[in-house]
Amino acid sequence: MTTTATELSRSDPGHALRGFRISDLYWYLLLLVLAFVLALLQPVVWAQQPAPQGEASDPPASVARLNLAEGAVSFAPGDAADAWTPAMLNRPLTAGDRLWTGPQARAELHVGSTAVRMNNQTSLDLLALDDNTTQLRLAQGTLKLRVRQLFEGQRLEVDTPNLAFVVSQPGDYRLDVDPAGNTTRVIAQSGAGVIYGDGPASVNLAGGQQANFSGTQLVPAGPGATRQDNFDLWAANRDRLEDQSVSARYVPRETVGYQQLDSYGNWSQDPAYGAVWIPRAVPANWAPYRMGHWAWVSPWGWTWVDDAPWGFAPFHYGRWAQVGPRWAWVPGRLAPRPVYAPALVAFVGGSSGGVNWNISVGGAARPGVGWFPLAPGEAFRPAYRVSPRYVTRVNNNIVVNNTVNVTNVYRYQRQPAAVTAVSREDFERGRPVHGNPHRLSSADLGRAQLVADRAALPQRPNPSELRERLRPVAAAALPPPAVAARPVVSSRDGRRDDNRDDRRAGPATGRDFNARPQAAAPASPAAPVAAAPGARPAPAPDRNALEASQHAQREQQRQQRERQEQLQGPQLEQQRRLGEEPIGQRALREQAQRDAQARQEAQERAQAAGANADARANADRHAAEQARRSQQQAQREQQRQQQEQKERLQGPQLEQQRRSGEEPIGQRALREQAQRDQENARQQQAAQRQQQHLQQQQQRAQQEQQRQAQAQAQEQQQRRQQQLQQQQAQRDATPDKPSRQADAANPRGQRGEGGPGRNREQ
Repeated sequence: MTTTATELSRSDPGHALRGFRISDLYWYLLLLVLAFVLALLQPVVWAQQPAPQGEASDPPASVARLNLAEGAVSFAPGDAADAWTPAMLNRPLTAGDRLWTGPQARAELHVGSTAVRMNNQTSLDLLALDDNTTQLRLAQGTLKLRVRQLFEGQRLEVDTPNLAFVVSQPGDYRLDVDPAGNTTRVIAQSGAGVIYGDGPASVNLAGGQQANFSGTQLVPAGPGATRQDNFDLWAANRDRLEDQSVSARYVPRETVGYQQLDSYGNWSQDPAYGAVWIPRAVPANWAPYRMGHWAWVSPWGWTWVDDAPWGFAPFHYGRWAQVGPRWAWVPGRLAPRPVYAPALVAFVGGSSGGVNWNISVGGAARPGVGWFPLAPGEAFRPAYRVSPRYVTRVNNNIVVNNTVNVTNVYRYQRQPAAVTAVSREDFERGRPVHGNPHRLSSADLGRAQLVADRAALPQRPNPSELRERLRPVAAAALPPPAVAARPVVSSRDGRRDDNRDDRRAGPATGRDFNARPQAAAPASPAAPVAAAPGARPAPAPDRNALEASQHAQREQQRQQRERQEQLQGPQLEQQRRLGEEPIGQRALREQAQRDAQARQEAQERAQAAGANADARANADRHAAEQARRSQQQAQREQQRQQQEQKERLQGPQLEQQRRSGEEPIGQRALREQAQRDQENARQQQAAQRQQQHLQQQQQRAQQEQQRQAQAQAQEQQQRRQQQLQQQQAQRDATPDKPSRQADAANPRGQRGEGGPGRNREQ
């Protein structure tokens, strides 16, 4: 016979009380936990297909991007290392990818704010690329690095066949690898670094120094060439263009791809979104994520590769919004180290949430895939396996609209002008998307539902299919077979794995956490750095515990700084953008003030000179002389500055100083010199205009003087003529009367010999 809980509670009230406190409360809590878990597992929009089960950790927050290719530049992805194809500018590069520049070719890629430039016939592999480590493999050729910033714990390493170079400070570096002689030359134009060989020895390299080694035991070789070549000048010109970027005022320099925004669009302030970037020329009916193709890039999955030369940063950071009739990219408040996303879109498909949505392709209905850009405030939900911290970081630049996760209603979900669709086959094979060939109607979008099933999108293509899709390159654009088989020396071998974390923190503080005695004194700029063989690490009994404690303190300080930046970043950024006046506008304003002052002075001089012709002429001559002297002085000053600039660029001491900061002094001097040249040119033009004006005034004054002189001369001549006429008239009238009186007084014949009577008689 069974006893119910009610009967038991009636017979034993104490048992009922005990059950409520223990059993019932336990079940209530369990139900609440289950309800909370189910709420978290509600259907959300997944932008990608999940990564394989083995890739459970967060993907890297940073990638590399090839943003310039001059000549034949070849690329081989990490999952198909032997399948070479012409390099694409906007395809993200990550660990395992390879690049090769053919003859007469050059390439430039960016890893965050670090510029990596390759000369011709250079082989470069990305061995490791994540948030803390960038490890490059240079098997052959010439490489230049412009390192703007090294964050705490970040490591940048270049491995060559006979040494490994680890960058310790921001600066400019050049590495030349000669595989025939098995030599590597490292030049630290500014900054500092550490050179490791295959043995225990290491060498510190300071700014303004170079080292040339042969073999893997750091055997000194010849010093090599010290003069700059065309590759150095080309890299310096690229640095100067990057330093003058306007987009760097609106997004951090760690945003990959910001350099191309200046040439293809304009920045403006929007009252709703703040700073926005609008492309200048786009095709009709253009929308974000409409001109390009989809490619599978591990570990993120399906990644959007845009066709536009500027199409990287706006499609992997920030959001898109319609500002009036045009689309505008809204970067938002990007963090100092923004997190890369493969594509900030949401997918649409069939009524059940899968990609079984049929669209008309060539007159026949086929399964299709559609997508639309996320608007500001709409959160990106990665489909690849990530941690909650990663989701917070990737959406750190926007104000997340949490209602999206509940209602599954997005701003551009039902707008045909914003949704792009292709057939499932075209999507899987990565075929180019040219515009929106499948015109969608409101009825089509009404049938299309958000893709809630993460496995609904096409699966990852197998390696054989991937190789078939890649377009092969000519044999002349392939690297030599010996390059791929050539091993390199790494500083992260098994003997250093125990101190890897300490070594990563070491370069940021300028200390050698491997505790190796230095093999030689720092080298001079003209001589290679020598390393004494046989050096052994010094004993450090308690170093591990001490460095672990220091590492924990640094990590805590870093987290505090990040929280402080998150709290104060928006206000400081807004104040900076509101109070900042661009250099060009300030120069124009100052030049306008100087021009107005010069015009006012010229007018005052002209008015003062109008009172007196002689004084005006003197003032004009004085002003012309002063303008001529000013012009000569400006020319002499310009020649002196150019001479000083030339001497500074040739001096090694200033070369060391100009690379010490974020913006090198030499480049800043070049920029300031260019500004001064422009200012001097404008002053010369203003002086010439003023001189011409003064000359015209002087000519007018001279003409006025000549006219007055002619008028005076004519007036004097007329007066003289009148006087002569009056005198003649007087002479004509005055002599007649005395002569008649004389004739009457004197009889005829008694006048003098010279008298008039005698003349008449004769």
